[in-house]
Amino acid sequence: MLDEDHTWSVDFQFGILPPGCEPNCNYTITEQITVSGAVVVDGKTYRKVFTSEGETSCLVREEEGIVYQLDASNTTEIVKYDFTLEVGDSFDFTDLFYCPLNDGSGGFGTYDVIDVSTQFIAGEERKVIEFDFNFGAGINETWIEGIGSITGFDPIGTIIDITDYSLLACFDIAGTNYFFNDATSCDNTTLSLNDFSKNSVVLYPNPVLNTSILQFSSEATADSVKIYDVGGSLVKELTVTSAYILIDAMEYRSGLYFYQVYSEERLLQTKKFIVR
Repeated sequence: MLDEDHTWSVDFQFGILPPGCEPNCNYTITEQITVSGAVVVDGKTYRKVFTSEGETSCLVREEEGIVYQLDASNTTEIVKYDFTLEVGDSFDFTDLFYCPLNDGSGGFGTYDVIDVSTQFIAGEERKVIEFDFNFGAGINETWIEGIGSITGFDPIGTIIDITDYSLLACFDIAGTNYFFNDATSCDNTTLSLNDFSKNSVVLYPNPVLNTSILQFSSEATADSVKIYDVGGSLVKELTVTSAYILIDAMEYRSGLYFYQVYSEERLLQTKKFIVR
């Protein structure tokens, strides 16, 4: 799974319907995940996994069909995938570490394996494991040996609510693309608002270590910002009165967050950020 010629293209799909958004504001942001280099921790060799932003997002290793991941402090190792599972076995999704979050996702619980098969996928025969967990996108959590989850690089992927979730769009092996979940491109990034540049709002630095700046350009005409945690709970709502607002790490717990930028109650942009 962790060969350096592999690339995962993961679609973060949002189905948000704010006031004034007609007929809807559904859009997709695609992120590429790659493997490059290695590091030894406590005598074990972990591969470095990178997101499209370029930072090392997590340390992962695999051994005899099991994929392990370290947390951000490099002290705790959890099982990310277990491809030795069979029908009737169960897997605990409670303490998963997301890449690039490296913190426990929590709240998912333990689910049973309901189907195991062998299918020809991405150029070879692979074991496919299906669980009795439906995350709201109309499909069950499913693992593909050597690739990962159909929701992305991480099991269960990123789920904000029943309309906002991630899916694996493309798995690339040495330049050969294999598509999943009805995707036709490795980059399905789209915006529903044609007059808005996705680069008009920039948060830097990201991850947030101390204080970061959420900068607005003249194109954005933003008047409010909502910040949600990975569970979809509204953490903070801010009024925009200048060309930027400050994100103070001291006001948030470490983890993955999403900010939504609005103009006159119309959603302009949703992007993720990390607080270390």
